[in-house]
Amino acid sequence: MTEVSWAKELGIDMGKLYAESPMSGQSIRQERKISKRAADYWAHERFLAQLHRDAEDTIPDTQPEPVKPARKRTKVKRYDFSDKQLQIALRSLDAKDSV
Repeated sequence: MTEVSWAKELGIDMGKLYAESPMSGQSIRQERKISKRAADYWAHERFLAQLHRDAEDTIPDTQPEPVKPARKRTKVKRYDFSDKQLQIALRSLDAKDSV
């Protein structure tokens, strides 16, 4: 009994097929090369973003602070104190430093 090689029968080159496998040496080397190029690219992009951010931070703000309008104070014409409130005020004035 002879063993039939279906790959040979169908015209499939097994060497090329194994080379395309993700676990082949060539695929692993290509993946490492691409990963290194990607890491270099993103490191450069992060550096540029940091430069750009720092440049924006050092630019002084030319817009002046908005000035809040002063509140108008209401004038009170006259205070009406009760006799008890006047007595308390007079006692606190007479007390001087004893408080």
